[in-house]
Amino acid sequence: MISIDKIKESFPIHWHVWNNDYQELQQAISEKTHDLEKLDSRGRTPLMLAVKLCHLECVKALLAAKCNANVECDGWSVVQEAVCSGDANILTAILEVRDLQRHIKRVSHVPQLLQHLQDTPDFYIEMKWEFTSWVPLMSRVCPSDTYKVYKRGSNVRIDT
Repeated sequence: MISIDKIKESFPIHWHVWNNDYQELQQAISEKTHDLEKLDSRGRTPLMLAVKLCHLECVKALLAAKCNANVECDGWSVVQEAVCSGDANILTAILEVRDLQRHIKRVSHVPQLLQHLQDTPDFYIEMKWEFTSWVPLMSRVCPSDTYKVYKRGSNVRIDT
C-alpha cells in the first residue's frame, strides 16, 4: 500500500484536488513545475478527478491553467463525467473550454489541409449510387443520386 507522503510527492496536483485545497492548487499551478496532465494510478488527470469529486473551484483553476478538456478515462470523457456530476456550473465551464480547445485545434490544421489539397493532383470524379429492389415497380421509388466532385488547386466543389 502506498503511503500518504508518497502520494503527495508523486501526485501533488491530484492531492490538492482530492482535498479540495484551492489555494494550494493555485500555488502549485503557478509554480509550473508539475505536469497538469499526469495520470494517477487509475488513469485520471487532475481535471478528471476534480470533475468526479465536484470541486468547482479546482475545475476552474485547472481549466484556467489550460488543462486538456478533451481527455478520457475508461471510456468516459470529462464532459460525460460533468454531466453525471449533476453540477451545471462544472458542465458549463468544461463545455466552454472544450469547445474553445477544439476550435483552436481545428483552425491550426487548416493551413496543413490546404497544403495537402494543393499538393494533390487536380481531378474530377463522378459517383453514382442507387437502391434497387426485386419487388416489381419498387425500384422506381427507391432513391438514387449522382455526386460530381471537382478539385482544382486547393479548391473542391461537390455537385449533387
